Amino acid sequence: MPETGTAAQARRGGLSRGRIRALLLADLLSIAIALAGTYLLAELIGPPAVIAPTGVELGLIVVAAVVWVAVFAAYRLYETDDRRVAPASFDEVGPLFHALLAGSLVLLVIGQGAKRLADWSIYSPLEAMFFLVIALVCVPVLRGVVRTWILPSVMRPRRTLIVGAGEVGQLMRRKLASHPEYGLEFVGFIEDDPRVGDDVVGRTSALTAQVDALDVDWVILTSTGDSYEDTLERVRAVRRPDVHLSIVPDYFELFASNAEIEDIEGVPLVSLPPLRFSRSVLLMKRAFDVVAAGLGLLVLSPLLIAVAIAIKLDSRGPVFFRQARHGRGGKAFNIVKFRTMCADAEAQRMDLAHLNELEGGGPLFKIKDDPRITRIGATLRKLSIDELPQLWNVVKGEMSLVGPRPFVVHESERITGWAGKRLDTTPGITGLWQVLGRNDIPFEEMVKLDYVYVTNWSLWWDIKILCQTIPVVLAKRGAY
Repeated sequence: MPETGTAAQARRGGLSRGRIRALLLADLLSIAIALAGTYLLAELIGPPAVIAPTGVELGLIVVAAVVWVAVFAAYRLYETDDRRVAPASFDEVGPLFHALLAGSLVLLVIGQGAKRLADWSIYSPLEAMFFLVIALVCVPVLRGVVRTWILPSVMRPRRTLIVGAGEVGQLMRRKLASHPEYGLEFVGFIEDDPRVGDDVVGRTSALTAQVDALDVDWVILTSTGDSYEDTLERVRAVRRPDVHLSIVPDYFELFASNAEIEDIEGVPLVSLPPLRFSRSVLLMKRAFDVVAAGLGLLVLSPLLIAVAIAIKLDSRGPVFFRQARHGRGGKAFNIVKFRTMCADAEAQRMDLAHLNELEGGGPLFKIKDDPRITRIGATLRKLSIDELPQLWNVVKGEMSLVGPRPFVVHESERITGWAGKRLDTTPGITGLWQVLGRNDIPFEEMVKLDYVYVTNWSLWWDIKILCQTIPVVLAKRGAY
């Protein structure tokens, strides 16, 4: 039996407040960790770190908590989870830095005033710098942990209705199902085409009624065959404080996170970045690749040696697996990975072709329980450790840390037309395909993601993808 309007609104408000409280607690814990780390470092450098009565120190803790919660709220850092389907902690780094800087300045002013008036030392410029560095790491990490692992486990999912059961609507349904961390529960489609019957709960004329009857929290609008005026009227009717609305725009395959939304006299206009990369920007990307890959090889060298020994002890054959891949401009190179299969794996490929489980067809070949994988190889794949030797390909300039997926030559040759632009950029160890699902992504969608990356590339986007790769690898999502 559906809830009454008042009960439904109260439940939706509870969902929103629960998420905000969880983030607030995560922020307070992050601030506490950052302050503890700050004063510990200050004590090591030049004790004592704090010179003030005990009561003043306790009061400072309370003031710090109130200041940062107020500043975070002023920078609207608690509204994201209530307004977006998939809030990303990394996207908050910019406003978060400004919020931390503003809060730190407030405490610095208080600290300098206390120094002059009472000769208390409670917050110095050096301590403010320590705090910014530590907090800028702790806050996004803990927010990411809360959003990815805690909220999906303790919060009731938000009931979601998708308008349009066509190709885009079905795609959105699959995306929501593969990302439980979004906290959205699919309840049905709104569709006028009588040929579509699966999970359709009503026609567009009944959209408002179904939102109430199904206690819907979120409506996702995709392309429908209805007229523009009728669709606009119904969407306006469904917009209200307790129901969220998201729209999948036409030509969404062209958009990326660095697209800009402008306002032209009340009409939103999405502008894509031009396909122009200056030499200085490309040089910066290459320098970043070389430095990061070189440091990675140096730091990880004990692990690489241990893995090499384990491979040798586990099965016969070479430590490394080399395979021809297409690089930038279609130039072939040999990718280097740790061997995770038996030595004659390629010779057995045709015999196992009927077991290919990769969704969406295409030339890619993947088997979740591939009999060719060795015992140590299964572990290496789950943790993506087999990819680490590709850091050498990065140092040599054949690959980048972030870029399109480097397909095997015979797979790459089947990608033609507009998708061929993926070869305009150096292939990467990780990329959009890695952070959005790895092997769980169909081949055609993988190619589209490569196109989006190449045509919307930016150095900041590379850094974002690198940071997003870590939790994806730890979660072992799509790894086999």
